[in-house]
Amino acid sequence: MADMNERLIINLKLDGAPLALDSLDADGVRINSETDAWPRGLTLEFSHNNPITEAHMHNVRSMYGWDSGTYKLKLTLDSGALVVTGVEKKALPPGSYWFKLRIADLILPTKRTVVQLKEGGATSVDVAVRADARQVEVSLDPAKADQDILRLLGASKSMLDGQGAANWLLSPAPRSSRKACLLNLLAKLRAAPNEGEALLTQVEHVFFADVDRCYFAVKPDLLTRLETLAAGSNKHFDDDGAPAAPVHKRLMERVKILEGGNNGYRLRSFRQKGKLSLQAVVAAPFSGDTSRQRYAEFDIDLGNPGDGLKGFFVHLGELLSPGKTNHIKLREKLAKDQRVGKYLCYQVISDDDG
Repeated sequence: MADMNERLIINLKLDGAPLALDSLDADGVRINSETDAWPRGLTLEFSHNNPITEAHMHNVRSMYGWDSGTYKLKLTLDSGALVVTGVEKKALPPGSYWFKLRIADLILPTKRTVVQLKEGGATSVDVAVRADARQVEVSLDPAKADQDILRLLGASKSMLDGQGAANWLLSPAPRSSRKACLLNLLAKLRAAPNEGEALLTQVEHVFFADVDRCYFAVKPDLLTRLETLAAGSNKHFDDDGAPAAPVHKRLMERVKILEGGNNGYRLRSFRQKGKLSLQAVVAAPFSGDTSRQRYAEFDIDLGNPGDGLKGFFVHLGELLSPGKTNHIKLREKLAKDQRVGKYLCYQVISDDDG
């Protein structure tokens, strides 16, 4: 068709088989029906590959009044493939281009892929991707695993991506980074502030597991417990008040779904003292009504902003990094802490391990 919009179709191939993208929005893409995680971050670098195409792009910029550093593209999905077009018909002229694609937790080519965009039609290209070779080998043997951790994973309401949390951990489908995040957090909660008064006893069930944070339903006394730990002479935690980082407000999005609206919930943040600190962001009703469900987000900070200037910059970089906290790599550091390490009920293996 003469008026067809020029478009680039990027087909992802995992081990030679099509890897379909489930959905695409401003936050990224979903793969493998991961309903209880935020979309994976996606970055597309796209530019001209020769002076002629550069000139055509300059003409489009002039036509739309874009500045010299801006070129707007439209990304959509078609049968699981990523489709790149101009914002309107003829807004992406035919020519020679290059692109590089990045998607969280997938290994994609680091070199530029060069494509010749056809006039008035579609140009299709296959891009080989690899999954992270590291896998999480989980052990939930009742004779060896901690009973409080098993209680939470076995709770009837502990559901992730439509299945029970224990079965989810043992399934090969979920990303290893999500499994590691959940298990690292459970170990920290079991050890903090000490074995006899573990915060995990105030946690009821898990309902969301991303690569760097998890959401839980918690008992009303968790907030009181954290307030006590922040006010005590030992000061195991700091009371940060309302969290400043926008990422923490995403907990409210889930609370609204679960509660049928915000219904007067507010967020309160507490941060454990020391390195690799546990952060707890509690969502509780303004009214203090103990009959209403409480929720909490837990994550582990690579640097505590309260521990001097160096810690502040590590934390700031963590918030800005699209890669987020690498919980698979973090396991090695957590294992060196005897209080936490004995509750890590998994090992990290790779294809090279046989």
